[in-house]
Amino acid sequence: MRFTVNPTSSIPIYAQLIDQVKHAVASGRLGPGDVLPSLREVAERLRISPLTVKKAYGELEALGITATEHGRGTFIRAGASAFSDEYRREALAQAVDRLLVEAHHLGASAEDVEALVRERGRMLEREAKERT
Repeated sequence: MRFTVNPTSSIPIYAQLIDQVKHAVASGRLGPGDVLPSLREVAERLRISPLTVKKAYGELEALGITATEHGRGTFIRAGASAFSDEYRREALAQAVDRLLVEAHHLGASAEDVEALVRERGRMLEREAKERT
């Protein structure tokens, strides 16, 4: 996993790291047993404090997403998939909320949005079938 951070974001750097791991687990890019980069490696590559990375890794462990084994590293836990279902639903709910607010500002009805989502979904399915 390669982390990226935006130091000018209003979201604290440790929270950006946490969100990236949550997203990677929810999307299946990280699975049970996968190893996260070491604290030192992340801190050096991103030029951030190791304490910031330690805070992020500590919170991920407290959430039950990771487990740390002394001398071996930090791993994605087997139970992380249950968490990822909840995270996926929450992330999608937030995206839908942003879409609905934008639609409201543009004067579109919920029915307009629903129709457009269905249309775009069918289009994406067709494109996916064409690629296979």
